[in-house]
Amino acid sequence: LRRTPHIQQERQRLYFRWLELIAETGVGLSSGQGSDPQVCLRVSDDLGRTWSNEKWRSLGAQGAYRTRVRWNRLGQARDRVFELSGSDPVRTTLIDLNVGIG
Repeated sequence: LRRTPHIQQERQRLYFRWLELIAETGVGLSSGQGSDPQVCLRVSDDLGRTWSNEKWRSLGAQGAYRTRVRWNRLGQARDRVFELSGSDPVRTTLIDLNVGIG
């Protein structure tokens, strides 16, 4: 489980166009749980008191090293926190997180 710091700019409304997780991908197991590992994104616009519905993306099956982990059209907020989590029994290496604000 990882959470970002609060993303805000002088309390002005920001439009979050996309969020891309840079992680080690293609590390799925050959079969069973973890054969297609998933990562979950939730967002909070009220300082982490309540959270959005879960938005799931694949980290890539075994050998799918070029998998992109990206969420689009994430809405607007004045102050936002992103939370990432996963539950599959695979090595998860998070490298960076990029956010497109427009």
